[in-house]
Amino acid sequence: PPMAMYRDDDLEIVEMYRPSADANGELGRDTDVGADADDESGSDEENELNRMISNIGFGRYHRRVLALCGLGWLADNMWMQCVACILPRVQQHFGISNSRIGLMSSSMFLGLMCGALVWGPVSDRFGRLIAYRWTLVVSATFGLLASFVPSFSLLCLCLFGLGSGVGGNMPVDGAIFLEFIPREKRHLLTMLSIFFSIGSALTAAAALALLPPFSCPDDSGPEGCDVSKHNNGWRYLLVTMSLVTVCMVVLRNACFRLHESPKFLLQNKRRSDVVFVLKKIVHFNGGTAKQPLSSEYEESAAQARSADGADRGTGSGGLLPRRNTEESSSDSDTGSWLEWPEIDDTENTANSQTQQSTSKKSWARSFFNAAKSALDVGAYVRMLKPLFSRQLLRTTVLIWLIWGIVAMGFTMFNVFLPKLLEANSGKQPEASETTPGSHTIQIHVYRDSLIYAVSGVPGSIIGAWLVGTRLGRIYSMALSTFISGLALVAFAMAAKSSNSALTIVSSSVFGLMSTLMFAVIYAYTPEVFHPSVRGTACGTASALGRVAGIIAPLITGLLLEISTTVPLYVSVGLLWIAGGCMLALPIETRDVAS
Repeated sequence: PPMAMYRDDDLEIVEMYRPSADANGELGRDTDVGADADDESGSDEENELNRMISNIGFGRYHRRVLALCGLGWLADNMWMQCVACILPRVQQHFGISNSRIGLMSSSMFLGLMCGALVWGPVSDRFGRLIAYRWTLVVSATFGLLASFVPSFSLLCLCLFGLGSGVGGNMPVDGAIFLEFIPREKRHLLTMLSIFFSIGSALTAAAALALLPPFSCPDDSGPEGCDVSKHNNGWRYLLVTMSLVTVCMVVLRNACFRLHESPKFLLQNKRRSDVVFVLKKIVHFNGGTAKQPLSSEYEESAAQARSADGADRGTGSGGLLPRRNTEESSSDSDTGSWLEWPEIDDTENTANSQTQQSTSKKSWARSFFNAAKSALDVGAYVRMLKPLFSRQLLRTTVLIWLIWGIVAMGFTMFNVFLPKLLEANSGKQPEASETTPGSHTIQIHVYRDSLIYAVSGVPGSIIGAWLVGTRLGRIYSMALSTFISGLALVAFAMAAKSSNSALTIVSSSVFGLMSTLMFAVIYAYTPEVFHPSVRGTACGTASALGRVAGIIAPLITGLLLEISTTVPLYVSVGLLWIAGGCMLALPIETRDVAS
């Protein structure tokens, strides 16, 4: 926007929250902010932005961002759980064998992989808002189309499109939230995973309500079941989840205006836009954000408030005094870019002229240039190079291994959970008591699935607390991963002994620990990478996890032909290997800023 629109007020707002300079003219460091991750490797601009975000604090704007970014995570697991719930019903509807039914989940994960590979780098090149606004639109569209398909192959195609949209939520929304919040609130990133669990529980509840009454009964009798008339519950569930996603689109795009990430803007040298965004955040928070911790500045602010006729600032409603000319001059000697719009209009003038020139171009030419830039594969490849630098090589490889191996082990259990529960329920003594035309087994299956989903909700809360303890990020995720493996061992034992109580307890423990595990993994990954490559790094890691998700259902379908417990023990081995990779990570991010 033109500088005249906000120069005076914006600089006053920014000056309020700018870290003060000491007697030597050097920027002071807030005692409760701690070390910045960019202090040694990043620029002074990045370090000062980190400290300024900490001074602004965590307010109403940040709570909105947490909730709306959480909707993206909710949609991700909501749709994955939806595919898992409808899998047995779709298999019955189209008469698909165990060895081929895994194609359904693999199509979804193939789309999730493509979505992560595309939306992550796109957010690094063109901004976080593009992915934020469009991923759920794509998801809702293909989800609705999937409910009307007449064949299994078209269903798989629509699930691929659905995954390509929802696949961008995990890497992009996590990066958006992380880049807005102060360092001392970064533990709240693990709280995003509570939406992950809520999405699973929401789908499980809807499945319990819609699938048994609108699906073929457990025992259709000699007449069989007309699937075209009596097995449409899975279609109703897809429609329901699509409508929920449409509501999320409205909330994210119509009910709240999210600004571009200040760290993305800084990486692209858009300093005036950084000032503009920070001003908007302070105003939205009501001017009640945390004040700088400089005692000298606080004393001057107190004196100004008590003095009659003192010169007060107006940009924030007079909360803090306007600094005098000598103070401003001293601060400008520090060379801070926070004063850049006031002392140097050259670049802004050039940008303004460029914007005017661009506005005169034809729409077709602008669209062509944007498409050409978006399809520049070489640019995306170059964005991967920093991830393989000497400093990041070990971290990058281990992160990618963790994402891939954990996704493989988790998917082999989670995607087939309703089918595994249905197979185990058929072995229970009460299964022989079912009457033709009843849905008793299905009700038990989706009830247990709901218990499993709800048990994961506390995992995110526990994770948010645990990462701040002496265990830190690395030991928290490793511990939860090993316990998840033990829970699967108990689940396999319950399957062999047909112990329904042990089945429910072991699946609930796995739901709790796996949610905690993913909460820390999803928080650690964006924290450990620099903002300039954060979207690409998280997107690539997520894509590798999706690749594992593509392979896992196919392998599980083949293993189920041998025994229902074989995939469970394979999952245990994979999870424990991933736990070993976690312990080998070289960087603990608990006490550093992003």
